[in-house]
Amino acid sequence: MGGAYGSAPLKKADLLAVAHYLIGHLSYSQVPTLAKRHRVEAKKDSASAQERLAKQVGTYDDAELCKLLLEISLLDSAYQRSTASRDDVLMDAAKRYRVDTEKVQKAVAEELATKRDRKAKAKPKPNGRKTAA
Repeated sequence: MGGAYGSAPLKKADLLAVAHYLIGHLSYSQVPTLAKRHRVEAKKDSASAQERLAKQVGTYDDAELCKLLLEISLLDSAYQRSTASRDDVLMDAAKRYRVDTEKVQKAVAEELATKRDRKAKAKPKPNGRKTAA
């Protein structure tokens, strides 16, 4: 009774292979979203965002790779405007990880309100002085 049943389901090399495959098959709109979430910066070299992302993912440990795979599987659901299909997938994941979605929603709303207030206060008021051109 050995084989795959007696060991961890996937080893790091397996997780990395799946991650590289999925990154290579992301839609055009998903690449910048995932790259931004993983702090992969755009550079002027010839490497594409997908290549830079794949390179960075190569440094991840097993836990980070598992999180990435889950994140990729939820990308479409997370950024859809429609709540009908999103609720099923995201809510299931939230329940599995015991996330209090109402608390998160309130925290995000408060954060956005705070940012909006800061922007309103930061706008310079015209003071009537002329500047040299």
